[in-house]
Amino acid sequence: MLVLLEHPLSSYVQKVKIALREKGLSFATEIPNELGSGRAGGAFKAANPRIEVPVLIDGSVQIFESTVILEYLEERWPDPPLLPKDPAARAFARITEDVCDTHYEAVNWGFGEIFWYKRASGVLADKMKAEAVRQTAILQAWLTERLGSSRWFGGETFGWADAAAAPIGGRQSTRDLACATA
Repeated sequence: MLVLLEHPLSSYVQKVKIALREKGLSFATEIPNELGSGRAGGAFKAANPRIEVPVLIDGSVQIFESTVILEYLEERWPDPPLLPKDPAARAFARITEDVCDTHYEAVNWGFGEIFWYKRASGVLADKMKAEAVRQTAILQAWLTERLGSSRWFGGETFGWADAAAAPIGGRQSTRDLACATA
């Protein structure tokens, strides 16, 4: 059985979970004891020297980095495919995923720093929230334009880009976000 080392708040983990479910694969999840503890040893570090989630364990194979995990799943279990056959459409999906992973996730992490960890308050927190709402609006507009009139980023079927966009707010409105942060 596949095992996914996770943290439930990780958008990277959620992306991998979505892909596993879309492919119809059975898996178990575990939250590593070492996660967030500052301890440098253990099985978790052996599986991922960065001590980050997700980590996918498939027998003796241990893979970290969510995009590499998606690539592994796509190659090991090609049906149903999450990437389209057309090279341009594949690149489109990968670019969408990259922006979600690098830009959108960073904005969401900033919200976490304010709301979960309370690392800013008062005027500074208000300024950071306003900037995050502004950046979210830009990212939402970009995703909306990419989606166009299609139901899915991948065209006819749910796929790679959809799995990346869903955990970070792929269809969330900026107005709703602004209300939630007020």
